[in-house]
Amino acid sequence: MATFSERLFELMLEKEIKSHELASIIGVSTNTVNDWKRGKFHMNLRNAIKLADFFECSIDYLVGRSEDYSYFAPTFYPLFYSHLLAVLKEYGYTTYRIRLDGILGGGHFGSWKKGCDPLIATLIPLADYLGVTLDYLVGRDR
Repeated sequence: MATFSERLFELMLEKEIKSHELASIIGVSTNTVNDWKRGKFHMNLRNAIKLADFFECSIDYLVGRSEDYSYFAPTFYPLFYSHLLAVLKEYGYTTYRIRLDGILGGGHFGSWKKGCDPLIATLIPLADYLGVTLDYLVGRDR
């Protein structure tokens, strides 16, 4: 499977867009886009959604977790933490169980509850643990 940096480079080539143009559209610096292209993968959820919306693809495709380029039209997304709690409830998990199983520390849940934006790298193990896509986990795929 492709890495995030490979996938981003491929998508940018397809859209014929330069780093500085993408940076302007997404609302980040050109250096940030160049870092992503070099494999420095510290992207928060908000930026991942902006990129996936721009390229009209799933977050899973964007970060290289899937080879399926599923068209996603930009839409309204629920608040992450409240949606996460609903997903956990649906699958019969609690934040306590997630912490107990060593998937994530309690600090993540506390900061998300306060409205902090999660890093995609933190959400990947959680999505793997639950057996869901990133898009489902964050409310893009309902």
